[in-house]
This record gives sequence, structure tokens and C-alpha cells, in this order.
Amino acid sequence: MRLQLMRPNRADIHSQFLLLRPAFDRVQNAKTEYEFCCDAVKSQHASLYHLKNKSVSVRFIGMVTAENDYLILAMTGRGLIHAAPTIIEAVKSQGYRSIKYHTVRQGMTRILYHSS
Repeated sequence: MRLQLMRPNRADIHSQFLLLRPAFDRVQNAKTEYEFCCDAVKSQHASLYHLKNKSVSVRFIGMVTAENDYLILAMTGRGLIHAAPTIIEAVKSQGYRSIKYHTVRQGMTRILYHSS
């Protein structure tokens, strides 16, 4: 799988942000949360990644907390079950204390829990 950092100075960064919108479905204050994530990437307080291969296309925004945890702010796409182990391994290899995330989707919690 290929994990690509989507830099905030990309010409198509706004299109990349739009592809993340489904991650905010059913989120309370979705517009505010979406704007926070986009602003965090633009200001380089968070990073946007695209993980892909033939059956996987997952975009996510993550940031490192003051406690050295990796916090996933938003994630969407297809093939999350197959993407989760790669994301977890990449985070572990960077030496972060843990992976944290917020979700309104029970399925995402199960996938990430069973992949760790």
C-alpha cells in the first residue's frame, strides 16, 4: 500500500478536502469540525494522508498531541478494514505513545480495535 502525504500547498488541496466531507456525516457541528480539520492541515498543525492500492482508498487527517499520541481527526474512504493495520504500523513506527480517534460510527471502533 502507498501512504502519501497530501501537502497543504498542493494545487488540488481543496478537492482533497471535499473528498473528506463524508467523514463528518452524523457529526454534531459537522461544518465547524470540517473547517477545523481543514484549517489544521493548512496551518501544518495536522497532516492529510491518502492510503491506496487496488482495493483501498482511504484519506485521513491526523496530528500529534502534546502527550505524544497520534490523534486521527477524520477518516473516510473504502477499504478501511485493509487500511487499518498499515495505518497502525506507520504510527507505531514513528514512536507515538498511542493512537486516538473520535468517531460516531461503531463499525470504525470495531475495525481499529481488532486491527491493533
